[in-house]
Amino acid sequence: MPRHRAESELLSRRTTLKIGAAAAILEPNAALAADYPSGPITMIVPLPPGTVLDIIGRLASVRFQKDLGQPIVIDNVAGAAGNLGVARAARAKPDGQTILYSVSGPVSTNKFVMKNMPYDVDKDLAPVIMVGSSPVAVVVHKSFPATTLAEFIAYAKAHPGEISYGSSGVGSPQHLCAEYLQALADIKLSHVPYKGAPESANDVIAGQIPCSFTSVSLTYEQSKVGQVRVLAICDDERSPLAPELPTVRETVPKFINAPTGWQAVFAPAGTPPDIIAILNREMNIVFKDPELTSRFKVQFTTFIGGAPDGVTQKIKSEGEVVASIVKRIGLQPR
Repeated sequence: MPRHRAESELLSRRTTLKIGAAAAILEPNAALAADYPSGPITMIVPLPPGTVLDIIGRLASVRFQKDLGQPIVIDNVAGAAGNLGVARAARAKPDGQTILYSVSGPVSTNKFVMKNMPYDVDKDLAPVIMVGSSPVAVVVHKSFPATTLAEFIAYAKAHPGEISYGSSGVGSPQHLCAEYLQALADIKLSHVPYKGAPESANDVIAGQIPCSFTSVSLTYEQSKVGQVRVLAICDDERSPLAPELPTVRETVPKFINAPTGWQAVFAPAGTPPDIIAILNREMNIVFKDPELTSRFKVQFTTFIGGAPDGVTQKIKSEGEVVASIVKRIGLQPR
């Protein structure tokens, strides 16, 4: 047999073996994806029943069952600032039958402010989709002597340490946004930590505190009737839900990638890419449902969607900012 013919047949056999080996590796995942979902999907929500994520998750279940033939069953696993629920999702079987719908804290900022984290987001979870984002707002009581963020900063510089502001607690996105602003604007405020955003918002509305870094949804309606003023939102761009509200960045240009109240869906690490793709495709459709969209608007949340890597990029960019803030203020993990 001529040498070139023998070499050609050998190469052909090698190619066939490689293709066969690759098919053998991919075949189980392909078969699993073809049968997916094989039953109800458990969606772990690391917050109590009745929260925004819980409500939206239950609404999504109806549409999900219509499209894929299986419902989403919500499993509320609250505790340890969301860590308990995320840890359970991280330990789940990576077959797509258990997923996680989480706010940003447990999957982004907790690792900077808490000791002994029971999971590593980068190693234990696979992103599926960035669902939405709700920015933190800089809010003052109607009696406060500032109508713009620039005036607020000027007043703070003239009265260092005299302005008290409320947040959702030490290490929360609200607290970190306030510290970020103080660092970049060279001002000093006095922190009053609350148990949550509603308590902080209620007190600034009532005039118990002059300022709060809190959720836009909790103060926007009150701002329209003059009870409070929303001076700015802590986001890179203006919100399409209230384009009249300026961003902090417009006054403080370096204020970018600030912590926000975003939401995302994850699967356990090791979940087959084909299943991640199915979940991503479906959720890009489901979360655009008019009923869910209207619920997002009530909570001042903008749907984001897109590919899974959007979640990874958000965690990375936000993490760099949070790490610098934590270092600056000397915040020790608790």
